[in-house]
Amino acid sequence: MNPFEGYLQRILQGVEASDEVKRELRDEFNDHLEQLRADFAAKGVPDEFAVKLAISDFGDSGLVGALMNHAISPYRKWLRRFAWMAMAVYALEVVHMLLLNSYRTTQRHYIKDMAPRPNFTPFKSIQLYVSDYHKYNFDTWFFNIFGNMLIFVPLGFLLPILFTGTRKLHRILLCSLLGSLAIELSQLATKLGFFDVDDLILNTAGGVSGFAVWVAVAKGAGWFTRKRRPQRA
Repeated sequence: MNPFEGYLQRILQGVEASDEVKRELRDEFNDHLEQLRADFAAKGVPDEFAVKLAISDFGDSGLVGALMNHAISPYRKWLRRFAWMAMAVYALEVVHMLLLNSYRTTQRHYIKDMAPRPNFTPFKSIQLYVSDYHKYNFDTWFFNIFGNMLIFVPLGFLLPILFTGTRKLHRILLCSLLGSLAIELSQLATKLGFFDVDDLILNTAGGVSGFAVWVAVAKGAGWFTRKRRPQRA
């Protein structure tokens, strides 16, 4: 068993980077630690104490992890602040667009008078808009197909920046689905819209698309970081 494994895990658990970058950092740190242990062993230090001295020389795990975060992205703090501001503006815009604008108020009277039925059949509304596109003006057609996707793209992009726990596809799927469901239920409760399962599908697809953009950006940033990092001898 690697005597440095626990120490390396404590360092890397606070590092905000892709799994690939973390593996490279782990290998690099382990090489340095093994070299330190060998140096102490060459001086006659017993192996158990050589390991402890190597760790002590390398530094506190929390401090090393924090320094690595700064080295990977010295602008991380400002990026997170910008992401929080963007998320706040985005949330307010979504609430205004889907719950507070004048179109929704007008639609409320229509829903109250006509009582349209909710749609629980997947892809029914999507198929209707695609096959009968000529019956709708462009704004209505575009919003109900692409707008419902685009409105959740920022969510899928910003969540992984703000919360490392959401950097998995299944978690983004769940967050997007729950966010869309909350909006649908709010529209239903306030009579500002009616429930449509296709909105859930399109919103969730938009969240996943935003996550895909984040993955591409993160991989690009990781590649750039590796290029900047000096090669090991």
